[in-house]
Amino acid sequence: MKSFSQLEINLPAWDERQFHVIRKAEKKIAGVKRKAGNGSDGFKNAQRKLIQVSLRGESHKLTDHINSPIEVRAFTYLLAASDEFSESVRLSSSTLDHLLSVRSPLTRLSLTQLIRAFFVRFDLLADKKDIEGWCEFIKQQLENINTGSGASELKRYTQYKDIIFSPYGPSKVVKFSQRENIDFDGMLPRFGLTGFADGRFLTLCRYQYYLETLKSIPVGEKHAVLAEMCKSEVLNSPYTHEKQLGHVILEILIDRSEGSSISQSWQNTILTIAGDPRVPKSSPNYQQWWVLLGEKRISLMRGWLSRFDLKLFLKVLEQSAKDGGNSDMERMFESRKIFMEGLLEQGLVVESRLFLSGYAEVYLRRHYDRRELPEYARVLSHQTSMIYLNLSGRVHMLEGSHSFRLKLFDRLPSAAKLSDYGVKVVDDSDLRSAIIHQYEHEFDDTTGYRDLTHDIHLNWQNKAINFLKKKRLSVEPGKLISKKRYREYKAKFGVS
Repeated sequence: MKSFSQLEINLPAWDERQFHVIRKAEKKIAGVKRKAGNGSDGFKNAQRKLIQVSLRGESHKLTDHINSPIEVRAFTYLLAASDEFSESVRLSSSTLDHLLSVRSPLTRLSLTQLIRAFFVRFDLLADKKDIEGWCEFIKQQLENINTGSGASELKRYTQYKDIIFSPYGPSKVVKFSQRENIDFDGMLPRFGLTGFADGRFLTLCRYQYYLETLKSIPVGEKHAVLAEMCKSEVLNSPYTHEKQLGHVILEILIDRSEGSSISQSWQNTILTIAGDPRVPKSSPNYQQWWVLLGEKRISLMRGWLSRFDLKLFLKVLEQSAKDGGNSDMERMFESRKIFMEGLLEQGLVVESRLFLSGYAEVYLRRHYDRRELPEYARVLSHQTSMIYLNLSGRVHMLEGSHSFRLKLFDRLPSAAKLSDYGVKVVDDSDLRSAIIHQYEHEFDDTTGYRDLTHDIHLNWQNKAINFLKKKRLSVEPGKLISKKRYREYKAKFGVS
């Protein structure tokens, strides 16, 4: 084999003058870098100036300080990069128009930064109307950008601009992903959203996925997603032009529970979000939530809450008897419970309201979160609690604890205000005796009501049933009296 001679390389030694040339070139490059891009002194000065203006509380004057392309770039950069800056700025159409008066069209870098701010801040930086203007601005600017043939993010944004850049972008993105059978993680690169996982836009996308979970879990199931949905930032997220995400959550919970008894966990969620609909229509909760849910859903909730009212009242009634060691009260508890539950099961209860004593309020607060309790009035009594039941609009019934006599009325005196949720406090005597005097005074009649003492001989049930029938209510006595005593009832009073 032919061999090659050893290759020799002789390099001259470098002297100090040659290193001086290299260092001079390095300084020149560093100087160019400082004057260009986000690391330039001019860019940093522009940022500093805009931040100072915003922190002085003069964000309305920001446009007076955006008069060059580098200041446009500093402004769009700060919208996403600086929390303190974005918290003091509201992005409006007039501000965006001003940017174009300085640099039209926007540079790719400024537009990319503005889009980044859109994904990071979204509705935290602008209200619904201004988000709409912001979206149109971005879409117009994308039309001016040559995205080329590559797979750049701007190309993806241009491709999906009508889905992403909308006040309801999160909802549209999730619906598109569902149609295309793309999971959440697979959605990110498809729409160019990788890197924005902690941003507001994708946070709202996750909230949309909560809805899908709520639609798929078994009706009434106690699920971890319910607690997530009760968070203020979830409830108040935009969904459509009129509705917030909370409205859709409520619609799903109510509509899926229709035709059955709503579960305690789903009812608690509704009450935590929207409160009791049986309040004055001027109340903030009613205006924010119930107005948009419609009368059918309100009616369903009223029915469920009547059942809940009765459940709570019976808990109080039973516990009062036990705590007080009142054997007569304990003995008669079961018959009163069966009678009221029977009215409910026959669909006669169309409205109800609780009136709780100090004792009852403390007892229920120990067992329920305040937000999970229905609306109730306080009775100025340590012991006596009452419940009002409207029976198909034909009979008004009052039942109570601690020697309270069962009261039935064919109409209510105007001074009673039993269903007036503006009245938050009543005196024990208002419902124990005053209401009888009000009835007689207003209607000059003593036949349109009954004031019945509970006894163990079935007399009060018979008198109450006869009154209900007289007022054209179709009742089945067998559902108002215990099975073990119904034969005794029939033998004593017959069945009409």
